[in-house]
Amino acid sequence: MSDVSSTAWKPFEIVPYGVVLHVPSDWEALPPVPANGPEILRATGGVGRMLIVFKMPARGLTAAQVADAAQGKLAAHGFEDFTRTETRFAGRSGVALDFVTRNGDGKVVRRTREYFAVRGNAAFVLGMGSATRAEHLPLIEQIAERFELAD
Repeated sequence: MSDVSSTAWKPFEIVPYGVVLHVPSDWEALPPVPANGPEILRATGGVGRMLIVFKMPARGLTAAQVADAAQGKLAAHGFEDFTRTETRFAGRSGVALDFVTRNGDGKVVRRTREYFAVRGNAAFVLGMGSATRAEHLPLIEQIAERFELAD
């Protein structure tokens, strides 16, 4: 799905957290996986198309500092090739963190992007990955552009 211009969108309201996630209309929400830490929602658009939303205490940190801490944890779990970009996310200053997953032979098998924003005392992360990044990057960017944090 590289052309998202004609995509029909639907909102998933994550009411207790003041979050609205907009996804293509054929996607479905899944319950969070408690073993995955501060996850509050998963959504999927079929095989190879999944996203996760996390909420955690910001502890006075900026979005960039939250991304720094996340990068350290991700690196400790074997993720590599990190790049960061300052960006607008959820209507405020944010950070996009890109990284890869490699197989045992060193081949990149998945590319992931996580977006970070802080609202008050909470940090929010939208994470999406794909084995076919060039195909899915426009969709990832559109989902992130539509992500809402109520004030």
